Amino acid sequence: MAKYKFKFEPILRVKEILEKKTKEEISKINLEIEELKKQKEYLIQERKKLQNKMTEQMLKVSDYQSIKMYDSHLEEELIFIENNIVDAFKRLDKKQKELIERKKEVKSFEILKENDKENFMIEDRRNELKNLNEIALRNYDGDKL
Repeated sequence: MAKYKFKFEPILRVKEILEKKTKEEISKINLEIEELKKQKEYLIQERKKLQNKMTEQMLKVSDYQSIKMYDSHLEEELIFIENNIVDAFKRLDKKQKELIERKKEVKSFEILKENDKENFMIEDRRNELKNLNEIALRNYDGDKL
């Protein structure tokens, strides 16, 4: 029996590696999104503290202006982080679509491999039966003599 070797095996391996790399990139983007969400939550809490401080206490005008400027700065940071989150989700969506395509490619090569192996096995069995028939015919002819 001959040994089966898929002729597109290197291509299949490359496709699987690319699929794995895409999964890793998706994972990194998910981590980035989680980190941005934590930063956003921290900024929201910080702004709440500042706003409570501005409303609950009697402040000097200069202190109030400083706190208000800091609050404006936090608001700008919050907007920046929200934009980064939106961008990260767009990249995530793009990578997920890419992953779907990569999975389709790998699956098509796996199906091709299965079909090729099946054909190889059929051809191998056919050759084996042909050889057995030849041996049987030789033995039969040898018995007649």
